[in-house]
Amino acid sequence: MSEITIIAIPLVLGIVGFVYLLLGLFGYHPKPIRLHLTISGICFFLLFTYLIVGYFYTTPSVSLPLF
Repeated sequence: MSEITIIAIPLVLGIVGFVYLLLGLFGYHPKPIRLHLTISGICFFLLFTYLIVGYFYTTPSVSLPLF
């Protein structure tokens, strides 16, 4: 992956998730509020997953904690 992609993916997910969170919390129409909060949750879940996978991908296997 290029350096631009590594920075762009979490940045876009964070911005989209935050905007939809604000729309869901401060929206005026009751029907799209559920949709906005669902999209926000999906974006934040994907961002969290991206960060966890990136952590395990970049960390050497010797230093990973064993459960």
